[in-house]
Amino acid sequence: MSISVAGARDDADNPNRPDDLTPAERGVLIEPDVPFQEQREPLPAFPRAADLLPVRGDTGDSEYNYYIDVNSVKLTSDEVIHYTIVIQPPSGSSNIIYEGIRCATKEVKTYAFGTKDGRFARMTNPEWTYTFTRGPLGYRTMLVELYVCDKDGWAVDADTVLERLVQHDPRRARIAPKEAPSSD
Repeated sequence: MSISVAGARDDADNPNRPDDLTPAERGVLIEPDVPFQEQREPLPAFPRAADLLPVRGDTGDSEYNYYIDVNSVKLTSDEVIHYTIVIQPPSGSSNIIYEGIRCATKEVKTYAFGTKDGRFARMTNPEWTYTFTRGPLGYRTMLVELYVCDKDGWAVDADTVLERLVQHDPRRARIAPKEAPSSD
């Protein structure tokens, strides 16, 4: 509806058009934030040495080596990035853990651990804990900062995690710069 009175605005110039109003001003009910509902995921296959990519960066303990199983990385619809990590301490024995990270809260949950007979055993009461720790578990902080979360706090997809791991892999072939032709 347009008003043709001098000095009056028509609807196109009206600063209070309904599409400019907040949902509350329009009388639209906003659903409250839905509480986090975690999916229950099946355990992945036990990792094989050929499928491990090294995790590089400040892992919290330089004496430990960390590897991610490429076949275990998965982003689920609940925005949890799941992965299997193999931790090798200086003693040489390996610890194998299946975990998930919630980037929105920077929390980690351990779902299962590897057993000597090459399978996973589920944790009885896994709980979400804050990722920022030091020492052998400091890799979790680095995973959040470099590999599994974007700068806005969202989990990236599994392919992006794997690309980031490969980019930091020191075994990756590097292309040497071409030498300029000599002017002899």
